[in-house]
Amino acid sequence: MLTQTDHPQLLPATKERSAQIAFLQGERKGQENLKKDLVRRIKMLEYALKQERAKFHKLKYGTELNQGDVKPPSYDSGKCPSRAPLCSDRPFHVRKVHV
Repeated sequence: MLTQTDHPQLLPATKERSAQIAFLQGERKGQENLKKDLVRRIKMLEYALKQERAKFHKLKYGTELNQGDVKPPSYDSGKCPSRAPLCSDRPFHVRKVHV
C-alpha cells in the first residue's frame, strides 16, 4: 500500500510515463499513415501497370485484353490486406533483348 510520503515521488514518474505513452501513440499513428500512403501508391501503380499491359496487348495483337473489371482502385477502402499478393492476376516477366 502506498503511503502519503511515497506519493510525491511517484508523480514525476507517472508524468514521464504518460508523456512517453503519448509520444509512442503519435509515432504509431505516423507509421499507420505512412502505411496507408504506401498501400495507396501500390494500388495506383498496379492499376497503371494493368492499363499499360492492356495497351501493349492491343497494339501488339490488335485485340482487347480481357482483364475482367479493370477499374481504378478505391483509396479510401479503409481495409488493407496485410498479405495480399501484388499484381496477382499476371506475373511480371522480363524479356531479354538481343542487340
